[in-house]
Amino acid sequence: MSVTREAVLEFLKSNPEFFVEQAEFFNQVEIAHPYSGRTISLAERQMITLREKNRLLEHRLGELLGVGESNDALGARMHQLTVALVGASRLDQIVAIVLKSLAEDFSVPQARLRLWGEGAANLGHDACTPVSAELIKEVAGMHHPVTGSVRTGEVAAWFGSEGDEISSMALVPLRFEGQSLGLLAMASDDAERFVAGMGTAYIERLGDVIAAALARVLRG
Repeated sequence: MSVTREAVLEFLKSNPEFFVEQAEFFNQVEIAHPYSGRTISLAERQMITLREKNRLLEHRLGELLGVGESNDALGARMHQLTVALVGASRLDQIVAIVLKSLAEDFSVPQARLRLWGEGAANLGHDACTPVSAELIKEVAGMHHPVTGSVRTGEVAAWFGSEGDEISSMALVPLRFEGQSLGLLAMASDDAERFVAGMGTAYIERLGDVIAAALARVLRG
């Protein structure tokens, strides 16, 4: 009667003392090295496996630490922007602070703001340039930022000649206390910068901070 691999494995699982009783035998077993091809003992092969697992764990730990440090730095930049916006009282100040922070602190030099509503119509700023009713309706229905490849159309036209180099974009609805105030469009020539389906938690918080500052001005 032939013995199957499964039967051997089941026997070893059920009889762990077998390894102790046959320790000398296992020391004599030689198998191929996973990389060099030379023969090594079973114990040495086990040590190689453990070292590889340790390296993998160290790599994952390093990734987690890197993410934590990145999040801390991002949080610090968000706090800095919030403090600056709290001290701004005019629309031109707010727009200048936002665009400067996006370019210098968040590495997004290509960004445009458009605001609408009764408050915006009387301010005479470039950010209050009229937009289509269709866009206002579309933004009003956006509950979260939208990211992905650039779409030709009204928003892309805001970037003028720079629009030809845009490969990805993040559209952030600016809403305060349920009211749609406008749209922040962030663009990049890197197709992977604002990919569709990416996490947008920080982008959404960014929009909330900007919208809160703008609401003070737009509501007088």
